[in-house]
Amino acid sequence: MTMSLLSKILYLRVRVEFSPDDLTTLEVDTQKPFIYVLSADSTVSRSILREEIRRGHLPKPVALTNPSDATGTSKSHDVLANKKITGWFRRRVEYKPFEEQLNELIQIIQHNPEKSFQLIPVSVFLGRAPDKNHGLFKILFSERWGLTGRLRKFFSILAHGNHTLVRLSRPILVDKNLGSADDNPTALAHKLSRVLRLHFNRVKTAVVGQDLSHRRTIAKNILSRPVVHNEIQQYAQRQKISPEKAQREAEKIIREIAADYSYSSIRLMHKVFRWFWTKVYDGVKLNFYAEFRNLTTEKEIIYTPCHRSHIDYLILSYSLYEKGLVPPHIAAGINLNLPVIGRILRGSGAFFIRRSFNSTLYSTIFSEYLSSLISHGVSIEYFIEGTRSRTGRLLHPKAGMLAMTVRSYINERGKPLVFIPASLNYEKLMEGASYKSELGGQAKKKESIGGLFKTLKLLKDQYGRLTVNFAEAIELDDLLDKHKPDWRGLKLGVKEKPSWFKAVVSEAGNSILTHINESSHVNPVNLLAVSLLATPNQAASVTNLTAQIQLYKDLLTGLPYSNRTTVTGLSEAEIIKHGIKLGFIERVEHDLGDVIRVKSDMGVMMTYYRNNVLHLFAASSFIAMFFINQAKYPRKDLLRIMAIIYPYIKNELFLKWNREEFIEYGRRTLQLFKQYDLLISDGRQLQRHVGGSLQAGKLRVLANALMQTYERFFIVIAVLKSKGSGVLTANELELLCHQIASQLTLLYEFNSPDFFDKNLFKHFIKQLAEENIIEIDDTGKIILTDNLEPMYLGAKAILSRRIRHSILYLI
Repeated sequence: MTMSLLSKILYLRVRVEFSPDDLTTLEVDTQKPFIYVLSADSTVSRSILREEIRRGHLPKPVALTNPSDATGTSKSHDVLANKKITGWFRRRVEYKPFEEQLNELIQIIQHNPEKSFQLIPVSVFLGRAPDKNHGLFKILFSERWGLTGRLRKFFSILAHGNHTLVRLSRPILVDKNLGSADDNPTALAHKLSRVLRLHFNRVKTAVVGQDLSHRRTIAKNILSRPVVHNEIQQYAQRQKISPEKAQREAEKIIREIAADYSYSSIRLMHKVFRWFWTKVYDGVKLNFYAEFRNLTTEKEIIYTPCHRSHIDYLILSYSLYEKGLVPPHIAAGINLNLPVIGRILRGSGAFFIRRSFNSTLYSTIFSEYLSSLISHGVSIEYFIEGTRSRTGRLLHPKAGMLAMTVRSYINERGKPLVFIPASLNYEKLMEGASYKSELGGQAKKKESIGGLFKTLKLLKDQYGRLTVNFAEAIELDDLLDKHKPDWRGLKLGVKEKPSWFKAVVSEAGNSILTHINESSHVNPVNLLAVSLLATPNQAASVTNLTAQIQLYKDLLTGLPYSNRTTVTGLSEAEIIKHGIKLGFIERVEHDLGDVIRVKSDMGVMMTYYRNNVLHLFAASSFIAMFFINQAKYPRKDLLRIMAIIYPYIKNELFLKWNREEFIEYGRRTLQLFKQYDLLISDGRQLQRHVGGSLQAGKLRVLANALMQTYERFFIVIAVLKSKGSGVLTANELELLCHQIASQLTLLYEFNSPDFFDKNLFKHFIKQLAEENIIEIDDTGKIILTDNLEPMYLGAKAILSRRIRHSILYLI
């Protein structure tokens, strides 16, 4: 009765959120007895838990009883508490009552080996503010480390009751396999209690953050570290200034860098962006969160999403907070440290980083700051591409932050470190207009408060849904063990970069981008872009467009790129309607059937959304190219050319396969083509349907999706073959290819600025050298090898005569 009355009073203020929000992911076996275990024996927590069970939001626990107790007086344990806090003024913790209860339950199991039960850990958080040692409001109301008094709990309910989080974890099974039959139940209970204690501490760290006794002093501690202290002295000598002035410079740098995480900023941003996601966007969808959720209590987490928009900085923080996790500290460009805005971002966990580290003092302080965050278990988020992609493709990784992360972990590791890549997918970018102007040759506009207010008018538009797909975690220990098995006994200096270290950083960067592509989401705009941009005049009848979109969806589901690649659930008609709503396409009515076309000012931007998903069609589009200019082609020769070209397309699109796996995927794609009647098998020959047929049309559109990528490759090969050995340097070849591609864009009106992207040519030329297609002599000139000819013949087989002749003419 008392508990019921208390619950009614509490729920005048309390509103509960669950983590996870889908309780089926906990994998509780409801056929076995299960018991809830609270982190602390709090009347408030127990009341909240009981009320949520009563309301049916949580399954009712099933107590374990002792069948040998004929009197029926055995205690029924269904909700336990790991620790009991006693005393009114001098608060102290007791674990013995819980261990005694566990002892009883373990004895039942030992006497009845056929029985078992599950312990489900439960933590209740009234608000999630990390502890601060200043400000009456935070002292009284925030969730904190240390013992909590009854008065403080009362004020916490008033302040944060409407934001109560109940965090549940996967059950711990207790059965006859817990220890040996001869083990002392008391010792087993004590051991299990310690395991739960550690688990609850890790959960609190994941939800609330680290005890801020570390954060309060982190800036001061950075400057007192020996390596920083020595660098300050050396800086004073190099600059011929006093040590005091050098110290002030160092203090200025750490103030510029360091985050000033505050609960009030997080709550403010949470409220603003909850409105923002529902007002401007159709919400945020998180996929595969449950797959890494448990890692947050066991590992040091580095979030490494792709970088497509300024909104990226906020998506993960908002989404993770919604899911009951402490938002990560985010590495933000110094250009975002604007008046007012910079302070809000800093309070939300942003720490600022300069574009270049041209000062040894700055790089030393920043490296030590990062090391301190990692050693204290603070989750971090940064973008390894360095800048936002203006083309929709993933950019090649920048080594800076990755190198500092790896070095910091080697020198000051705590928990095992994992990278969590994530693919952020937009149906419409807020920066679309600025990207289009930059791709057209205009200079990037500098961020400013004035520019921010100008963008407020964009809030009137609709931007569709945001989808975040979390990729499979990458264990840094595994990479280090692979390249340097004895790394655990090493220490690395700030500037020390041995060859194995570079190899670890390089593989980490490529693995992160590859994992991001594996976790792609294909939205309606992606499908419209990849379909319409490959058609003449970027238009198609409703019937043909519907058939093409259906083909792409069939390819994506019939032969998935990975088990973390997701596809929109909208129908073809809904996809077209959605594209019109977002303003990318338009419907033109016609007596013979309506036509869907890309809007005249949207062609360039549509290439962005096409490029988001090009990698998913690397095999199918390549195969389709062979049948554009010829009706038949030998299956064996097709697969052979796929093997030749694969390293280059892998490097550009960050594909997941090795060469043999790509060929096998190609074989399975051919089987799918035959299943969908796109190709006909004629013995060892593969044959397309006659020109003008629906099947031939589908194949042509599919081929055109990646055609410009292979045309760019052919430009490089053709220039090398035409100029010969010892004539061009790599830089000269890159410039000449860029000029040819740029002119081809004008001649053929390609709406694809990335076609003449210098960086893409640069990386392709580098890959040619790595694959021994070319060599570089002592003077820097390119020397051709015999391996060039097969690539040239392969390119001729798939490109049209018109394009080949145009390229050769411009050379």
